[in-house]
Amino acid sequence: MGERITLSAWIYLVIGLLTIADAFIQIPSSAALSAALIAAFIILQFKNIPRPQQIAGAVLVLIGIVGAAVSGQWWEVLVLGTAKSDTFLLLFFAISWLQFPVGLSPALRSTRSAIMNQPGNRRFLTLSMGVHVLGSILNVAGLGLLTPVVENQKDPKLQKRLALSLMHGFTSASCWSPFYIGMIVVLTVLPGLRWTEVAPAGAGMAVLLIAVFWLYDRTFLAGNHAPPPQTDEPAATLRSLVRTAGILCALVGLVLLLIQAFGTTVAVALGIVGAPFAMVWLAAIERRPAAQITNTLGFMRRVVSLFPTLRNEALVFAAANVFGAGVAAMVPAHDLSQTVNTLLPWPDAKIAALLLLFPICGLLGMHPVIVVIFLSSVLPPELMGLPEWIVGLIYLCVWGICTMVSPFSGTALFMARATGTPPQTIAWLWTPPSVFVSIAATAVYIIALRHWML
Repeated sequence: MGERITLSAWIYLVIGLLTIADAFIQIPSSAALSAALIAAFIILQFKNIPRPQQIAGAVLVLIGIVGAAVSGQWWEVLVLGTAKSDTFLLLFFAISWLQFPVGLSPALRSTRSAIMNQPGNRRFLTLSMGVHVLGSILNVAGLGLLTPVVENQKDPKLQKRLALSLMHGFTSASCWSPFYIGMIVVLTVLPGLRWTEVAPAGAGMAVLLIAVFWLYDRTFLAGNHAPPPQTDEPAATLRSLVRTAGILCALVGLVLLLIQAFGTTVAVALGIVGAPFAMVWLAAIERRPAAQITNTLGFMRRVVSLFPTLRNEALVFAAANVFGAGVAAMVPAHDLSQTVNTLLPWPDAKIAALLLLFPICGLLGMHPVIVVIFLSSVLPPELMGLPEWIVGLIYLCVWGICTMVSPFSGTALFMARATGTPPQTIAWLWTPPSVFVSIAATAVYIIALRHWML
């Protein structure tokens, strides 16, 4: 393969490796070094970032700089704020390695056939459940595996219905999956929270969200008939489904083993496992020894050469962290919490207000990471008068849902490419009705859970 590895690609590779190394050994001035590398990567790639994201990122950084100037905390806001985004960039680093074997795996292609060729009366529910399971472990690679069902659909009404089924199934995995960026962010900003504390309730919420969208689909969208089966797909067999389950379980098992053995985070464990797992997987697909070596070397070069395409993610997460640190340094959290508690003295009202805030910010173009980092910086759970696990569950449950109404989110942009539809149309016209129905269901679930756990 003739892909050219640019300076930006090498910098991103170093960011990933440095983040992994820093989790095990004390690297002198690691925060300053990470911040410098992240800033260099963004500066080199800034001209290639779409103009709306450039403006949004610049505004967030500018607010952070104002906060640093007002408080005098330049190091904490600019350096430590930027460096904190290395964990999030590491997750994208790991996912980049896993994307390629997914599309080439005969077992996963056969599983895709089983999902896409279901009878019409259960096609859409199966699609949501299938992308949920695959996406919960493979992240966006799982979503990409199933996007041909919308790419090949010529009927615009059916395409919209299929796209919504994929988006709701995929984003609901953020409620519980440790492989989602939402979970990584929430566990980072709420350091006292453990994954095991929110995963069971989050998994129940995910099941509810899929069921709610299925009822919404049957009630309001079912007039559009199911698409015909994808006849060009390889036939699904029990053996292929078992092999798919084995691949997913092996990946999860290796990550959990590293977490238990070294006490590291999910992002670091996946960063360690992602590349070698993908290489072994690719070698298993190509059984000829000579081709295994050639394909593996070409695969490594291709993945590294594509690291600069993560420029949008790098900007939004770095800018959001600088913004959150700057606002936290500038705004007195105690005074703000008093205002919130005066206006909303009831815990259930605070839960409902938080849940409503996220889709409104999403419609205004804000990514959930901005809202989560801002709230955790100026209104931590103890000042809101809510248990930390409740606040964490709120953030997780609305994270995925609200990426659907933000035209700048990765979910909306990914589906826009698959359907050939502008992301603004998807975020502002297609998704809001079902999103606000899901928000209402989420409010009922979390409020009921809070009362049950009292």
